[in-house]
Amino acid sequence: MSPMIPVQPMSLEVLTHDAYRQLEHAASLKGLLKPFKGKRELEHLAQVAREIEAQLCHLMTAVVQQTGQPPYSLLGIRLVLQNTSAGSTFLRWRSRDFSRMGVAVWERQISNNALLQAVREGLHRFERDRIALNLQMSVVHSLYSQATTCAIKMDSAERLLRQFTTAVEVSP
Repeated sequence: MSPMIPVQPMSLEVLTHDAYRQLEHAASLKGLLKPFKGKRELEHLAQVAREIEAQLCHLMTAVVQQTGQPPYSLLGIRLVLQNTSAGSTFLRWRSRDFSRMGVAVWERQISNNALLQAVREGLHRFERDRIALNLQMSVVHSLYSQATTCAIKMDSAERLLRQFTTAVEVSP
């Protein structure tokens, strides 16, 4: 890596308010804070959470693509999508050779005195976006998991009630 990176960074406008506009409508808490009457409502909530996860993943991909452009692509770090065993996706910093991972990789790069201030500020913006998107993904994935689990429990409770009601009706 050369001591100074001469390329000026491109505009960092991936995560504008417009990028989030569609998510804002889908993610209204109004639909969450209500009495759920059955399994179907919880399954719908889980489906909405899955759709929001897909939209967040799209935003994450856009950030990763932007970090893959010069001057950031010339640095010793990469921002990558990491899929978890739980089925969600998070943004992670990795060294160029993939030997190290985590925020320490980003900290080391941003602390490089040879880095142009504009590049340092761009990396800071990417880190802010990474933190926010990971938080949002974590919350939405947790909502999906909880809604799915609660739908199963609701179904089980409804089946037990039907079973008991049928048994009582059959009894003489």
